Amino acid sequence: MVAESTSGLVSSVAWDFGGKKSYVLEGNLNYTGAVVSWLKDQLGIISDSSEVEMIISQANPTDRAYFVSAFTGLGAPWWDSDATGLLTGITRTTGRAEVVKACSECIPYQVGDVVAALRKDTGLPIRELRVDGGPTRNGYLMQMQADVARLNVVTSSLAELSAAGAAFVAGRAVGVWSENVIYEQVNHVSFLSSMPDEMRKEKLDGWHAAVRQAMTHE
Repeated sequence: MVAESTSGLVSSVAWDFGGKKSYVLEGNLNYTGAVVSWLKDQLGIISDSSEVEMIISQANPTDRAYFVSAFTGLGAPWWDSDATGLLTGITRTTGRAEVVKACSECIPYQVGDVVAALRKDTGLPIRELRVDGGPTRNGYLMQMQADVARLNVVTSSLAELSAAGAAFVAGRAVGVWSENVIYEQVNHVSFLSSMPDEMRKEKLDGWHAAVRQAMTHE
């Protein structure tokens, strides 16, 4: 049965095993992990993605800058192709580390909005999020993701699970691997949600105010 969304998500085919199709609700985000490349290649304020977590640790914790990475508009769940990129909330305390932090945090904020839409569409609590990709090497971002989305985040020892998954599926199809062997190939690290509700609400209110600014077409 095809899943349908009323909260800004997209229905997609997840996989087809033995002629049986499974469907998913998908949250397409326009610009997330590539923000780190922008910090390096366009702004020149980092030299490598591996240093982002260290730079964030130097940021003033009271700074309230927000960055909305709407370089090509906003995807799910907002779907606003005219939205523009935005750095807002800067103060006297905002410097290099604070900008890197704000730009990086737009990733878990956007994913958190998709998780909220999934909860609304499905009525399910969604207690765990399994993630892959370059930003999952950043422990600060993974903890931030767990906190703002109110769930446990599970990272993999394999950063690029999409490619590994395609290889595992192909191997399973020709009998090279069994499912049990595939599961044994990947180790996991979990990040548990621990942020107080009041702090989470304050951060999300600030984020959504920034998103509304980015969507103001004037």
